[in-house]
Amino acid sequence: MKPGLLLAIVGSTLGVTVMVTAFLTNASPYVDVAQARQEPGDNLHLAGDIVAGTLRPKPREGIVEFTLRDEKGAVMPVVYRGNPPGNMGTATKVVAIGGVNQDRFEANKLLLKCPSKYEAVPGTTSPAASVPGQPAMNQSPRMAGSNG
Repeated sequence: MKPGLLLAIVGSTLGVTVMVTAFLTNASPYVDVAQARQEPGDNLHLAGDIVAGTLRPKPREGIVEFTLRDEKGAVMPVVYRGNPPGNMGTATKVVAIGGVNQDRFEANKLLLKCPSKYEAVPGTTSPAASVPGQPAMNQSPRMAGSNG
């Protein structure tokens, strides 16, 4: 085998190994509350609902606190350091990225899901039906809100 070909094969193998190792090292798993309490690290993704009435922004301290309920019903206090995202008050679901410290989840990043004006109203199939004053997609403006 030619030395150049052998060097190319070894180099390619080494490059793939480095990429796979980097991916596995930086992969951040989605966890529930029980798993978050057991997993070390500060790059865990904890997904769930913001418990109603628990959102407490503290602008002087530069933090936001709330309680998160995961899909299994377990709850955990979350502290996010930084300015709250603009849509934080209307968010219903959140993915907090960070890790557990002293029985609370310390997030360094938040991903929010807010109610959408494009979601259909229960009992309808038209996304526009959920926007007050807007006609459904298959209606003209005149048909949607007028008597004639």
